[in-house]
Amino acid sequence: AAWAVAAVAAVGLQIFVLVPLLADNLAGFIPPEGERALGEATFGQIREALDETGLNPLAVCKEPEGVAAIDRLVTRLSGERDYRQDVTVSVLDHDMVNAFALPGGFVVLFRGLIEAADGPDEVAAVLAHEIGHVVSSDPTRHALRSAGSIGVLGLLFGDFAGGAAVLLLAERLISAQYSQGAEIAADAFAHDVLAKAGISPGALGEMFENMRAKHGDA
Repeated sequence: AAWAVAAVAAVGLQIFVLVPLLADNLAGFIPPEGERALGEATFGQIREALDETGLNPLAVCKEPEGVAAIDRLVTRLSGERDYRQDVTVSVLDHDMVNAFALPGGFVVLFRGLIEAADGPDEVAAVLAHEIGHVVSSDPTRHALRSAGSIGVLGLLFGDFAGGAAVLLLAERLISAQYSQGAEIAADAFAHDVLAKAGISPGALGEMFENMRAKHGDA
């Protein structure tokens, strides 16, 4: 019985203490190309998981006008900042009202979110918030935590784009719930870049109120 209790305690210590501690400390040491490879692999898994036909990955918006508009918006929000990673924004053709960030500077918006927004300022506000997570390496930190000890070891030894960890991360990152501190920091970042870009920082709050009115607290 004592050995069983000790084993359970050891597992709990690993899951709730050691892995998060490793994730927080290692996020800044993964090379940019490793983060990029992990983000690309996870993005591919997400596209395949969301495709309802099971035949092709979910389509990404490639219309020149739409891509140019997103690029202009990213440039406007970035200003003269020198990010550790280049920010790459993709729009997925899905009616989900959502946006999320991935390791390696990837930010994903869904068509449903753009259609639900009351104007481009609200889209810009959501995008600025997600870029805030990218700048703070929140997606990488969350990926390391979600991958568990085996995933952390794999990433440490260069397995950035393969293995079972990527399959798990695809689900975890699309609905990532960051700490309150991380969300506050992303909001503060968004407030700053929106103000400097000449966009009302209040657009972020308006977007959330808009979503709550249309879809409820869920």
